[in-house]
Amino acid sequence: MEHFRLVRTAAGILLALPLLTACGDAPALEVFEQAQAEHDIVTIQRDLEGIDLSSTRFLADRDGIEYFVAAPTDSDGRSACLLVEEGLGVALECGPITPGEPGVIIRDSRATVVLLPDEYNRDLLDAEGYRLLHPNLAIREVPEV
Repeated sequence: MEHFRLVRTAAGILLALPLLTACGDAPALEVFEQAQAEHDIVTIQRDLEGIDLSSTRFLADRDGIEYFVAAPTDSDGRSACLLVEEGLGVALECGPITPGEPGVIIRDSRATVVLLPDEYNRDLLDAEGYRLLHPNLAIREVPEV
């Protein structure tokens, strides 16, 4: 009887293993599951070493500034890069994307932008002065003095 219980427990673990693995492999950003369109391609492609250019996806634009997300070339699906294209340059920051936690942040003298995973409580954004530009992108503008 004890042997049967051990075999049944082992079988249950083996059956659950693919489900656990599949959950762990789910991307934190569904936007990567969409095919890259022409508007997803970053205009300025210099100084983007380490970025998989076939993974860039357009998120939003505001006042002539365009925001993109991309995967690093060595990505395991748990990291992403935020690209801010303005004028002749691109600001770039990469880091981990964890469900439920804010992701990569880029700050400049005018704003703070943050990349958000799909599974993030967006109700927290208002309290901190952020506005959504895209489901995966929030901005907090610096007040003019």
